[in-house]
Amino acid sequence: MSKISYLIVLIVLFCGIQNGHAQLQMLRDQGTGAPITANPYAGVKGSPYIGDFESGAIIFNEKDTAENIQIAFNGYANSLEVKVDGQLFAYSPQKILGFVISPDGRPELYRSGFVLPGLGENRFVQILEDGNYTLIKHKYKTLGNDPSATYGTQNAKAFNPAEDVFVAKDGVVKAWKTKTKNLEEIFGPDYAKVAALIKENGLNIRDEADVIRLFRLLNS
Repeated sequence: MSKISYLIVLIVLFCGIQNGHAQLQMLRDQGTGAPITANPYAGVKGSPYIGDFESGAIIFNEKDTAENIQIAFNGYANSLEVKVDGQLFAYSPQKILGFVISPDGRPELYRSGFVLPGLGENRFVQILEDGNYTLIKHKYKTLGNDPSATYGTQNAKAFNPAEDVFVAKDGVVKAWKTKTKNLEEIFGPDYAKVAALIKENGLNIRDEADVIRLFRLLNS
């Protein structure tokens, strides 16, 4: 290895170490979340997490983001769990603005602060499309009976995935429903434009990909 190549490797390694220290310092400066000392879900089948622990980003506010941090979204507790120096901590929606994870290999942005009907504002939600009309998905886990339990173990518990979709505009959040009267309520004076976009583009509003496309067209 030449001296120049060796120096480049040293610089890259040094920058990586410095970046790691900076990320940990940002976590501490922003106030590390509440420590998790034990597994409260012993004996429950499945996982409370949406995805697994992996490298992601924590958005503390509009200016401060910590990247390349080991995080996982606890969909049952509705908290972001973080591994720091071998310890596990949890951030609630009141403590951070959001985070980015990739449970299916593609980045997903989650934000807090939306007031969901019947649930309030203390929830993390996935941003499917952002703009004048914002399409959001509330992904979570419920704790119920294990549907695969055999006879004699009917009381076994399991985590089950669930999700709801909402539309946010001007600070008001409404549940996404596909009946005409619901669409009229959601979009108000923009309903005629929405109906035209659906027809012109052959969109199936029961298909998530088409709904996301509808909102992109509407916001463009």
